[in-house]
Amino acid sequence: MLGSVLGAWPLAVVPMITFGPFALILWWRLRRRSRRIAAARAAGTVVPIHSPFMAKLPARYAAISRIGTDGAAPMTLDDHILRPSVGVKGMVAGLSVAATAFALWPEVAPAGFHEAMAELPGPTLIPQLVLLAVVANGLLYIFGTEARYNRDKLITTRMMFSRREYRWKDLDWIGDTGAYDLVLQFNSGGKAKVLKHCRGIEDFKMFAQQQIQKNRAAGA
Repeated sequence: MLGSVLGAWPLAVVPMITFGPFALILWWRLRRRSRRIAAARAAGTVVPIHSPFMAKLPARYAAISRIGTDGAAPMTLDDHILRPSVGVKGMVAGLSVAATAFALWPEVAPAGFHEAMAELPGPTLIPQLVLLAVVANGLLYIFGTEARYNRDKLITTRMMFSRREYRWKDLDWIGDTGAYDLVLQFNSGGKAKVLKHCRGIEDFKMFAQQQIQKNRAAGA
């Protein structure tokens, strides 16, 4: 019995040697991330909540998305209005046109696309309709997204139909997902998402952080 145990121990050691360093790196990165989040929340600044392994928006897409984000947000009488930037809208519209063309005329798509469509089980109409539905959803999401804020509240609209209101007095912290959204967590249990690439987004972040500081001072 002792001999069988001693003979089997290399089988347990090999996985530890193989995956141990990766587990250690993962633990270290998660611990460092947790400390950064705790420090940012304590300071009332923007919290980096993106995954340590999640890639940010590719540089070329990030550069396009930032087009039109400079300057102050448009205003009504009382509200600042945050809408997706010209760069985001143009990029999504261009990708949608390309995807629609590929769905309707697969032969004009990049090499391999037409063959892949032809090899799918069932009629090709089904994947075409799915792709067109994805395109429509993306367009509705980007062109139907808006956030409005004033000194008392934040109002977010998603897909043109989903509308929610949040009171600034309930704001606890604000996080950055890394690629697309800012996430605002409220003590009332609500969570609001605001697209990062909007005109006036820097003023919005500064305003939100000031509200956090004000709420912390009021609760001290």
